[in-house]
Amino acid sequence: MSKPTNTRITTPLTRRSVLRGLGAASVAATTPRWARAQNRSDVIVIGAGLSGLGAALMLQDAGVNVQVIEGRNRIGGRIESFRHIPGNPEAGGTAFGPGYARLVEAAKKHGAPLIDITPMTPYFFQRQLIIDDEFIANADWAEHPRNPFPAAARKTMPWMYLPMLLARANPLQSSEAWRAPAHADLDVSLHEFLHRIEQSDDTIDIAYNMSPQWARSAHGVSALMALSAHYFANIQRTLTTGNPIKGYTAVGGNQSIPEAMAGSLRNEVRLNQPVIGIRSDSTGAEVHCADGTIYRAGRVICSLPCSVLRRIRIEPRFTGLQARAVDMLDSQVINQVHIVAKKPFWEEDGMSANMYTNSMCGTVVAEHKGDDPADITSLTAWIRGHRAAWMDQVDDSVGIAAVIADIERLRPAAKGLLEVAAYKSWYRDPFASGDWAVWRPGQISKFATSVAAPHARVHFCGEHTAVSNRGMEGAMESGERAAFEVLDTI
Repeated sequence: MSKPTNTRITTPLTRRSVLRGLGAASVAATTPRWARAQNRSDVIVIGAGLSGLGAALMLQDAGVNVQVIEGRNRIGGRIESFRHIPGNPEAGGTAFGPGYARLVEAAKKHGAPLIDITPMTPYFFQRQLIIDDEFIANADWAEHPRNPFPAAARKTMPWMYLPMLLARANPLQSSEAWRAPAHADLDVSLHEFLHRIEQSDDTIDIAYNMSPQWARSAHGVSALMALSAHYFANIQRTLTTGNPIKGYTAVGGNQSIPEAMAGSLRNEVRLNQPVIGIRSDSTGAEVHCADGTIYRAGRVICSLPCSVLRRIRIEPRFTGLQARAVDMLDSQVINQVHIVAKKPFWEEDGMSANMYTNSMCGTVVAEHKGDDPADITSLTAWIRGHRAAWMDQVDDSVGIAAVIADIERLRPAAKGLLEVAAYKSWYRDPFASGDWAVWRPGQISKFATSVAAPHARVHFCGEHTAVSNRGMEGAMESGERAAFEVLDTI
């Protein structure tokens, strides 16, 4: 098994050490005045993901001179397509529905052709359930002794139980309600909320903790976040009712969409520009990068998640609830191992290539992205919760080997046939430190309305600042809001 390499950009240690050692000294004091006059524009946008690019394009359309800078060596942010693997599987931003209106429009406007994935979706739900190494056929689940669900729901598979339950028991009645003070009593752990509606610990373990969407378990995420996300998902399902198209990806992978957006900018995105400081005063704003480059503008739009933003020196400093939000809001720990099978071992053992487990390999998804929807182009093992946290504390090769060994143990027919094509740890990505935002119990009612507030000459976007939408559409929504904020100042 060959070990794939993660692309990482290392910032110069000497410069970072100098900045850390300055204490209360200004970031600007470390650079000569002549340098501060370079790289001028009306607005600097930090981050070439969907939110930053969406904001930049709106401002450009309004006649504003915008410069986008990006710390990575690629466009896309948390949308990353592995183009060296058949079918271009995604590390982030896997698929989206017709209800993602802003995203669909951006793809069409900027020339990123879309693929209708409706023919592939039925295969996604054909999963082999494995609990504590026991293979449980879907037909046997209703009467199985490990099934903790109430009588009326015993035929519901574990991965469908929580969406079904929250579709029926969701007290939120609008996309913005999750931030309303009237619902502050729901800003408790998802575990506590599920107990309130008479769900047992065994049910929570099977329905959520086997593959936690947020945090490491239902104890670590606010019920308001889960309820809001499920409300959004239900709205998206409603929007596809009667629509023959149920979902899209982009030709060449979803990374093609932000790349096409970047291609529509008059000023080319400047890559390999990790930001280490942002300073603003009455005269304007400066963005300081690790290589010594300084960008100056009247306004800054920052799309960095809080898990990254808190490592950057901000002058003037954040205060109050916004400071707490930046310091405390985390991003989801999640890992992926992308695998190409040398032979279709699932044909030999007669089981689905998809697996839903509570073992090391997590949820294994067969990618159907070839010319024939029935063909499996690759496999993706999604590792969440405490298993992902463990992988992030060991060497890549150790974590990858553990996942492969687990698949081979569960499926002996796969032994020697699994070629690792890519590995992604979002926590170890220095420009993300996790994937989507995780609001923990109590955080939403305390500072959800403060996290995106403009700070001096800096405005904020990113999916963690979205109000009405989630994921990629939330990112687009947030970029739109930030652009309007800036236009209101001009």
